[in-house]
Amino acid sequence: MMLDQAPSFASVARRLGEPQLELTLEELADHVRREINFARFISLRSGVRKDVKQLRTDAERLGKTLSRLSKERLLDLPFPRELELSRTRQSTHNLVEWCDKSLSVMSVKGGVRKQSGRTTCAMIVIEAWTYAKGKAPRANNQKVHEICDEYWRACGCQSIGEPRNWRRSMDDALRQDRLRSHYQDQIQRHTIAP
Repeated sequence: MMLDQAPSFASVARRLGEPQLELTLEELADHVRREINFARFISLRSGVRKDVKQLRTDAERLGKTLSRLSKERLLDLPFPRELELSRTRQSTHNLVEWCDKSLSVMSVKGGVRKQSGRTTCAMIVIEAWTYAKGKAPRANNQKVHEICDEYWRACGCQSIGEPRNWRRSMDDALRQDRLRSHYQDQIQRHTIAP
């Protein structure tokens, strides 16, 4: 099979040794695709940090402007009673403090967008493998890495290259027992013959 040709869910099921998993794998592929699509809406740390810095700058500027205003200067202006100057100044001060606290706990590293969908893909393959073989694979299982890449491509994604690049995703997936049990239930429920 050529690498640029997307494999089918049937070929992935055959590689796992359970052809009856084809429809289940196809159905679970939507979980991978959804995760990839939703990842576009998650902000990077650097973007959030930049926005909080900008908010701090703006709040500080507003606080300075409010402190220049005195009641005498505002007597001639129709100033709403709900907008008490002292409470507004205090709220602005609190906002600056919140920004400072947030920036102190936020990482200064820009971060790299996590490869969305890959851990989910690995979880599905791990649980399908466990269903077919009776035992979960280890994170360094080369054959499972290849099956992960094949399933990833069947889901409509490009190969991540070297199959051993799946090791980190496999490690992450193997640590998430609660989510894995969800996929385990899905696979067992869909593969039981009517």
